[in-house]
Amino acid sequence: MDTLIFEKFRQECSEKLPKVIDKILSMGKEEKLGAIGFITTDDFYGFYVTWNFGDDIEIDEYYDWENDDICEDTDFLYQPLVDIVDGCKEIDFCNPSDEKWDFALTLLTTLGEIIKQVPDNIFFKNNFKKENILFFSTMDTGDYMQEMLDESVKKFNTRDTLETFECL
Repeated sequence: MDTLIFEKFRQECSEKLPKVIDKILSMGKEEKLGAIGFITTDDFYGFYVTWNFGDDIEIDEYYDWENDDICEDTDFLYQPLVDIVDGCKEIDFCNPSDEKWDFALTLLTTLGEIIKQVPDNIFFKNNFKKENILFFSTMDTGDYMQEMLDESVKKFNTRDTLETFECL
């Protein structure tokens, strides 16, 4: 899939995601470990952000975590992605397909690149090491929930993070 269709999404995320991550991390300064998830719908109509802190994080339970319903701070995770989906007339987002999975992989690759560019000082100023925050993405329901979760954990995190969270 052509990654150029994600350019507006990439630009807005690169500019605004560090601020959102900083805000989330500031709420967990007393903790050693945390996880931040980006949850989408089955048809990729935007993301909402969810997070949890503590020593016993189960990312499969993201639906019970704190979350930020799409608001001003995270609208950049919603509308640009909706615009992309609306422009992809050749993909049936309501049913599983190779095209839909290719879209998911391209989206995860794009988001993973943005996450890896979040400056280290955002983690340090909030008393975290970057490898102590596990990032992931999945669908709230749908065709590729587990596949997206597994793939995103690999794409979004370093080997050190995967070791810290015993994801290897």
